[in-house]
Amino acid sequence: MLAELPLLHSQRSNKQARLPACSWLGVSAKLVVLLLICTNLAQLYLLLFQPTPGCNGVAPCQPDASISAPQARMAAKLEAIQKALPPVVQRGANAELPFPRHHFAVFIIFSWNYEMFWASLQTYLAAGWGKRIIIIDNSPNRLIVNDPGVNALVGEVIPTRVRLTFSQAQNMIADIAVERNYTFFFWGHSDVALLASNATAVFAEEAMACLERVMEERPKWGVLFFHYDWFSAVRTDVVREFKYDTFITVYKSDCDFYPRVRQKWRTLNHSSVCRGCRSRVFDMKPPLKLPLDDYEATKAMLEADNHSKGDRNQWKMQEWSIGEQIGWELWDTTSWHYFRYKWGVATSTERQCKIEVTEGDQKRLQQRPFETARDLLPTLMRYQVGEADFATRLHRMF
Repeated sequence: MLAELPLLHSQRSNKQARLPACSWLGVSAKLVVLLLICTNLAQLYLLLFQPTPGCNGVAPCQPDASISAPQARMAAKLEAIQKALPPVVQRGANAELPFPRHHFAVFIIFSWNYEMFWASLQTYLAAGWGKRIIIIDNSPNRLIVNDPGVNALVGEVIPTRVRLTFSQAQNMIADIAVERNYTFFFWGHSDVALLASNATAVFAEEAMACLERVMEERPKWGVLFFHYDWFSAVRTDVVREFKYDTFITVYKSDCDFYPRVRQKWRTLNHSSVCRGCRSRVFDMKPPLKLPLDDYEATKAMLEADNHSKGDRNQWKMQEWSIGEQIGWELWDTTSWHYFRYKWGVATSTERQCKIEVTEGDQKRLQQRPFETARDLLPTLMRYQVGEADFATRLHRMF
């Protein structure tokens, strides 16, 4: 076959002109795709490598437009809060995680009165607990969860899903400690002030030194009190086995819990087992603005408040609605009746708390739970099991 003769220039131009339209469309599409790729690469470069606006020392730096107005206000509020804190509190909040060789947390339950909580929290920070602090936010509107000041100062803020009673909140703390496998944990009231032995001592260091001594010398320790349970250390093994009774609201919950704990573990007072440790825990009646950088002035103010007249829970009731006051009073009364049926304590105006008897150096519960509630059980059990099985069930229970 003869080779095709080469085309003349004019013939080539005519052939190109006769190319189908789809060929030109293909070329145009490729150019569009290439242009889009270049545009995207340029945007990616600007996103990742665009330098920040220069500040030449004459013209002020322009604020970053990517920061929203609410974020800017929050940052300004946080800076103002931190600047207003006493230096001792700032140091405690900004320090590294204290006592790194121990696995634990310091829990505070917040339910009412932000002003009181804030006054108390500053003493926890000044005491040296810092990022070990976990706040359980049990307030009506979850005030702490979105508080930039508190979140920046403590280790963690955990909101409750619904508002909890004292016993339920204690069981929540216990569950967290078990889930995270803490060796022990501290918990404290949100209306107390922690104070070290002297101006050069640190409360957290004194408390940990006492607890380490207890763990070494007393293998059966369960709870270590620092002035009642206003601030205390709890062995996590204790709450693996014993929980707060959720049918008891507040004021009899500890009367029920600690005696049950003592059937297996020891509850100790730090003033007895660590006699050289003179750190103190004060219950504040009103919220106090403490001069935490002046130890003697802080101590004098707390002691004066301690000797003043007034209900230590007045600050709490000031925030309650009439419904809450009536509801809590009725619930507390019902809890007392339940507690009395559970442990058979005598009816009295003092609402007796004692449910233990001492035998030698041991304390035991004065009876089996609900042993004196037999008069209630027949009515309740007949509804549940019927007459036929009722006598057998009742006999087995006792």
